[in-house]
Amino acid sequence: MLSRFVLAAILLAANVFTGVGIVYSKHSIRKEFIELQNMQNRFDELQVEWGRLQLEQSTWLTYGRVEKLAREKLGMSLVHKNKSVLLKSQ
Repeated sequence: MLSRFVLAAILLAANVFTGVGIVYSKHSIRKEFIELQNMQNRFDELQVEWGRLQLEQSTWLTYGRVEKLAREKLGMSLVHKNKSVLLKSQ
């Protein structure tokens, strides 16, 4: 009789610990999945920002803008044919 009670107690304890283990592992998996989704959302946000920055960079580097800044800020101008001197190498 005592051995059946001990066996039943051991099986009950094993059952409880197994249940707790399953609940803990499911909770951990859900937590990790939420973190994965947050990271994927952040990745998407960074991709959008990267595209915006690339577009902004291409706008800043257009030939017309560079030429305008060279004229306005540096006082540069295009060289005319009659003002250019051609040097011959020896």
